[in-house]
This record gives sequence, structure tokens and C-alpha cells, in this order.
Amino acid sequence: MKKIFIFFVLFSLLAGWPQVVPAIPAQGAPGVLVVRVTDDAFAANLPQYGTQVEKLFDREYRVEADNAVAAAASLNSRPWVEFAARDTAVKTAAIASDPLFVLDEKELTKQWYLPKMKVDKAWEKTTGNSQTIIAVVDTGIDGKHEDLNDGRVTSGYVSYCQVVNTAKSNDCLIRTTGELAPGVNSDDNGHGTIVAGIIGAIPNNNTGISGIDWNVQLMPIKVLDANGFGLSSDVAAGMHWAVDHGARIINLSVGGPGLEGSQIIQEAVKYAFNKGVLVVAAAGNDGSDVGGNLNDNPVYPVCADGGQNMIVGVAAIDIQDRKAAFSNYGSNCVDIAAPGTGTFIDRQNRRGIVSTYFDPLKPGENDLYVYAIGTSIAAPMISGVAGLEIAAFPDLDVKALRDRLLSSTDNIDDLNGTGCGGNTCVGQIGRGRINALKAVTDNSAFTSGSLVKNSDGNVYLIERGLKRHVSQFVLGQMSVGWVMTNATPGQLDSFPTGSPVPPIDGTIVKGPDDPTVYVVEGGELHGMSYLAFISRGFRFGNVVVLPLAELNGYIKGSLAAVSNGALLKSQDNPAVYVLDGGKRQLLSYFVFLQRNFQNQPIAVLSANELAQYPVVDSGLLYPPIDGTLIRGDLDPTVYLVEGGILRAMTFAAFQNRGFSFASVKIVPVSEIGGYQLGQNIFQ
Repeated sequence: MKKIFIFFVLFSLLAGWPQVVPAIPAQGAPGVLVVRVTDDAFAANLPQYGTQVEKLFDREYRVEADNAVAAAASLNSRPWVEFAARDTAVKTAAIASDPLFVLDEKELTKQWYLPKMKVDKAWEKTTGNSQTIIAVVDTGIDGKHEDLNDGRVTSGYVSYCQVVNTAKSNDCLIRTTGELAPGVNSDDNGHGTIVAGIIGAIPNNNTGISGIDWNVQLMPIKVLDANGFGLSSDVAAGMHWAVDHGARIINLSVGGPGLEGSQIIQEAVKYAFNKGVLVVAAAGNDGSDVGGNLNDNPVYPVCADGGQNMIVGVAAIDIQDRKAAFSNYGSNCVDIAAPGTGTFIDRQNRRGIVSTYFDPLKPGENDLYVYAIGTSIAAPMISGVAGLEIAAFPDLDVKALRDRLLSSTDNIDDLNGTGCGGNTCVGQIGRGRINALKAVTDNSAFTSGSLVKNSDGNVYLIERGLKRHVSQFVLGQMSVGWVMTNATPGQLDSFPTGSPVPPIDGTIVKGPDDPTVYVVEGGELHGMSYLAFISRGFRFGNVVVLPLAELNGYIKGSLAAVSNGALLKSQDNPAVYVLDGGKRQLLSYFVFLQRNFQNQPIAVLSANELAQYPVVDSGLLYPPIDGTLIRGDLDPTVYLVEGGILRAMTFAAFQNRGFSFASVKIVPVSEIGGYQLGQNIFQ
């Protein structure tokens, strides 16, 4: 007989539950830092800042410091350090809030959320693909559970701290790392098994429940201990391992307060996204009975993508499509909603969602099920549907996968006029509740690449199963040869709406009342600093002013990089510098003219702005063009410039190379000493 326990999960630790999250280290206190260097060669410098150094992966290290605050400040001042931050704590986005042994068979005992999300209808089109791997970054998975034991739990990875030194915040005394064999039980908490069951419990076996994705492979990535506690560096390491071993989707039903220490997770998210892996993260329910506003108080990992739309943030709703009271919300971090509870009035009045479970107190029982609530329950709903979407559209890249997923929703705005900090939840819990049928449905009315005009006169590009709005400006940029098709009323309704088609790469745009100028690169708008604008040789006369609504509709990327070769100077000094690799190098007047820099614009910066670009470490002048012959006005020695280095020549070497004294450029002798000097040329 299956054993079903009520297991209500909330993000906050409850009274009486062991406190396992160490305090943030105070000024002068020891602690563990995560450091990212510009090159692994600089790792040799790290022992100066801590007693122990451990490599995590390329260019990222753990450093145990006696004074974490001071060490972080010192490291962050070094040009060879990209960031140094405390290794902070994360925990499961759901913690048990009721005795595990309370049996509930009366209400909401079935998988009501499947028809709610049209998953049963989606199964008529696809039940998933056995080649799709979804990584569950969590407490592990019980691969021996009766609803998970058919081989779908693959090999995995473990990296977590077994024993924490309470005298030093987040200092790990005993760490467990290594690979997991397929089908084993790696869960000593139960949370990861709950998540795995929602995504992909075995279907049609007359046992327990059915997962959303029938044919998925589940990859256990254990980064949290038996108490659901872990470190951000372990989460990041687990994500890297999952990406490198074939995961297409990473589910993160974990979270930590604030954004301190989130840089290493942000780097891992970026790594996953750039490798084509979709990252799905719980919005969190650390507000306990009442969720918090992530716009005001962001948490990670759901908010740790630097605003680059690399994470699908998931809020929880109930059986009535209302935001779950405990769920966090916020337009900056939340993209979509999914069931995370049946009902929730308060801790004494709630009904959860059934899933597979492992009870650490009953290690020999592999037939347990629980009722659980939390945004960590909502996140795997989205991961499971995303797995079905990959099976239906295997050629989608991660951006298209994300766009289609977020466009495959049912509008629930009319049910969420309140519930978000006393205000409306409209726009604060994503685009709506996920609709699995929309996510996997291919509409063949128009082929991919068609330009279609609806009855309102709006133009759309049909691409990868989405309809993407085309503005009149972008339509004018499109090359000739496009054929416009007129759609009948309602013909486009079944197409999910994707992001608008951006202007062509290289276009420079801005809004009507905002001085920020953007350059379009890779289909995204990248804001430019004045120096970046100047460094690219742009002219303000070429900037296109777009309506604000159109501009806001396009995907915004990171700030555009400043191009090498940019010229800059301060407002109160005539010295001109050339930028190379983020550092500036002083130009002599001779080299300024020789390299035709007089024809380039010079960015005039304030002293503070100029200080953001340090002088090259050598302090040397920017060299003349290779092949230049040069000497000082008070010294007969002639130098040949090779590889940016001045090499003195003997008279014999000068003659042997057929040089003429008429070709020798004469500069002040003090300038010669400003260049890098190399070995003499004798022959």
C-alpha cells in the first residue's frame, strides 16, 4: 500500500526547525570567498588573501580568508580580479511545515494541475523525448522510488558541504564531491525527489502519479545537504557539470536571500544560456504566509541573470488561478506562473500538490508520496512542459524555447487584481498560467518565414511557431522579395506571441525623450556609453528615434563594449590616450599623427570617468607603426619598431637592411625612453 504524507513546503524556516543557515560574517570575521580571475595564471596570487585556495572551474576559486570583508575589498581592487564575493548560503525553496506523517486522502488528492495546464491535451501531440535531459539541482533524487526506478534517473553529480565550521561563516570542513551512478538514491532530504516526480514520474504503471514529461531523463545534481542547506559555489559547480554532460533544462527549486554572492550563480546561468540550456528557477516563498516583492528585495537564483532574460522565473498559483499567498512576485524576476498549491489560506488551512517522496527516516521505503506546496513545486511544472516543448520542436534554440514557453499561457489577470503587497498582481506574476497544449501545438496555416498582416493592419513574421510583430520601421528595413499574406480574422490567434522582430544589426536607435542610444547586435538592443558610441565611429545624425512603446518591446542586452582603439582624454588635460583591452595608453604627438588618429573623434571625459580606465601596467607610450625608423633629437642611435618594441641598430645592420637616413623620424629624446626597448640589432 502506498504511503501518502502531507508535506507542506514553505521557503522560510519554521520555529523549532534547526537553524542551518550561518550568519553573514561581520566586519573582520573570517569567511569563504568566491573569486573569479581574468586568467588562471593569476591564481598564484590568491594565497596572499587566504589560508586555503580551491579551484572550482575555469578562473573561479574558493578562498578561505581570515578577514573576509577586507580580503574581498582588496581583491576587488585588483585589475586581474573580475569579482570577489562571500560564498553565500542557499536552501530549498520549500521546507516542511507540517508533520510528515499526517495522512490526507479527502481533498485535492488527484493531479488536478495536469488538466488545468492542458497537459493531458498536450500528450496527444507529444509525451516527450527520451533524449531530453532535465537536471534537478537540489537535494538529489531517489532513483529507487517505485515511480522513478525504470532507468529515467541518469548519472549525476554531487557537490555539497557535509560539515560547516560555525566559527567561520560558510566555511566547509567536509565537502562531498563526485559523480553519481544511474538509478541510485542520492536524496537524503526528500525535496529533490518531489521535484523530480512532478517533472517525470513514470506514467501508466498503475502506481502513484504521472509526470508531465513521460520520456524524460532526470539528472540528479545534489548540491544541498540533508537539511536543504548549500552554498552558491556548489550550485554553480553543479550547473556547470549538468551543462557539460548534456542537460537541456536546469531546474532550480532553490533560493537564497538578497543578491550578495549571486555573481558566481549568474556566471553559471550565463554559461548555461550560452550553451543552449534553459534555466528555470522558483520565485521563492521566503515571505512564508505572505510573499515578497522581488523588485524591492531580489533573491537568487531567480533574479541572478543580470536582467538579461536568461532565467525563466516561476511564481506559484492555486487551483483557482490566484497567486498563492506565500509566493514571491515582481516583474523584474518573474516570467510565468504555474500551480504550486491547491489552496492556501494560512499554515493551518492549506492543501498541497501530490508528488513522489523519500523520507530520510524511512530509508527502506521507496513507495512514499506527499502533498507539497511552494514555488519550488511550480518551477518543475514549467520544466516538465519545457521538456515536452523540446520534443515537439527539437530545433528550437534556447531563446526560441524561452520565447515560445512564455508565450504559451492563459491570461489570469482578472483573477489577480489583488494579492501583491496590497496591490494588483497584474504584471507581477508573469505573462499568465502555463498552457502545455499551446507550447507544443504547431499551427500549419502559415509556414515559417511568412509575413502576415491581420485585419487590424498589424504585420507579423511567423517564425519557429511564434508570431513576431514587425514595426513599420523594421518592415522598411527588410530587403525586397518578401511576400505579404493577409490573414482572416482569428487565423493568427492560435500562434503564441514572440518577441518583436528587432531592427537589423548595426542600427542605432533611441527613444524620443531619453538620451540613451542603443546599437542592435545579435537581435538585442545594447545601451552605449558616450565612449562606446565614439569608439565605434558612430555619428548622432545616424541615430533613429523610435516610439517609446516600440523601443520598450525589444529585448535589451548588456551595455555595448567600448571598442579597442577608442581615443579619450580628460576635460582639463590635452593628453590623449588610446584604449586597448580596457586600459588606456598615452599617445605621443608623433604617433597620434602617424596613425591618422587626428581623423577620429576623441571622447572627452570627466576625471572620474577617465579613472575607470586604468593606465597600462607598463606606463609606456603607445608605439609607432611597425617598420618605423626613429631616433631622439639629441642621440644618433636609430631604432627599428618591431612588434611594438624599439630595437637599436648598429650602422652595419642599418646598411644591411637597405635603410635610408631620410626615412628616420626624429622625436624628442625623452620620448624614446617612453617606449618599450628591446634587444639590439647587430647585423
